[in-house]
Amino acid sequence: MAAQHRTGMIAAAVVTFLALGGCSSSPKEELIESADEKCRVIGERFAGDLAFGESVGKDDEDKLRQRIMLVKDLATHVRGLPAPESGKDKLDDWLGRLDKYAGELQEFETSYRNARRGQDLVLAMQLAIVKEAADAVGPPAKDFGFGACAQVESWVPFPK
Repeated sequence: MAAQHRTGMIAAAVVTFLALGGCSSSPKEELIESADEKCRVIGERFAGDLAFGESVGKDDEDKLRQRIMLVKDLATHVRGLPAPESGKDKLDDWLGRLDKYAGELQEFETSYRNARRGQDLVLAMQLAIVKEAADAVGPPAKDFGFGACAQVESWVPFPK
């Protein structure tokens, strides 16, 4: 009887181990899930408390800085996760474009902060560059398998 009980317990432990093992996800799936969660937050914040109206005022400079911080934090977070078994080149492409977007947003923030009267055209041209950089983040994100990270419509500073 004790031998049957022990055998039953071992069998149950093996079944549990196999079941839990089947639920584990790959590093790529975990990376996608984790990054997409951060991207969901970025999308919500960029469309919510960090949204701009038709233009940016001096009161909005902090919003620009927070946007930059969130994007840079996303890139740092993803780089800190275990590398995926597949799609590393696509992930690297996305991270490169994410870095470029953060850099362009940073340049816009600096130019905006230091802008003088009559430089509206320069700022408008820089915003076009920021929009291009934001739009370029979506396709490689989709190619890698991201969901929320591919939806970058709210990442552009101003509405269309």
